[in-house]
Amino acid sequence: MSSGPIPGDRAGDDLGAQPPLTRHWRELKVLLVDDHPAYCLLMGAMLERLGLAFEVCVQGQAALAILDVTRVDLIFSDCRMPVLDGYAMTRELRCREQRAGTERVPVIAFTGTLGTREIEQCQAAGMDAWLAKPVTFQQLRQVLGDWLPGPRISEAAQPVMAVEERWPSRARLGQMFGCTEALPGILASLVHEAELDLHALAQATDCLQAQATVEHLHRLIGSVAFFGATPLEVRGHQLIEAINRDGVAAHLEHVLALRGDLIGYLKYLSLLGNG
Repeated sequence: MSSGPIPGDRAGDDLGAQPPLTRHWRELKVLLVDDHPAYCLLMGAMLERLGLAFEVCVQGQAALAILDVTRVDLIFSDCRMPVLDGYAMTRELRCREQRAGTERVPVIAFTGTLGTREIEQCQAAGMDAWLAKPVTFQQLRQVLGDWLPGPRISEAAQPVMAVEERWPSRARLGQMFGCTEALPGILASLVHEAELDLHALAQATDCLQAQATVEHLHRLIGSVAFFGATPLEVRGHQLIEAINRDGVAAHLEHVLALRGDLIGYLKYLSLLGNG
């Protein structure tokens, strides 16, 4: 899958033109490893706009199977996934490269939080760089320019958009991700997956199951992080730490309050998708 990349960041730029520095990207391939369908849709839409071929898989074991038969030039991987997470996948990939004497494939980590501990985990696993979700179109293009083979893209040409701590407008999302046409499908997928997690979260909290509660909270916080819902994201991560420490019963009131606020945010995203 491929199409011409966006050469600039302003509304009104010629979306069909392709700058000389990135024309060679049409010959390259990216592997995207993430278990969230909406994020895969979002990343896929942006990669298509940049003219890059790509494959998608939902966990590390499947990614390693693809790498057995397919050459890729760069890997984007979520850190936390079922079956085999991004850290374990990267460690295994580095072992295989060392045994075979093959060229090192850059691995760029996606993480919901980006603190010292997360960076240390990425480094220990053999990852090359790390990005906190949500990743904007400008940030994606910059990291591709830094790590794909060929000439680098000047950072001066790629301004980073400030993340505002408020619910995003449809126009802002289009500006951030450079894929306005794909937004309705992305939003619908995100809301659908989040509704499944909300239902599963309710069941887990009713039964006071800490592991399942944390798992579904993590996925829900990952959903709101796509679009920069910073206050909800911060509350979610704090609550996950508290449940891991004290259990569900001690924080049940906070779980229910956050769940209600997440429902309100998802209703807002549904309206954006229908608008």
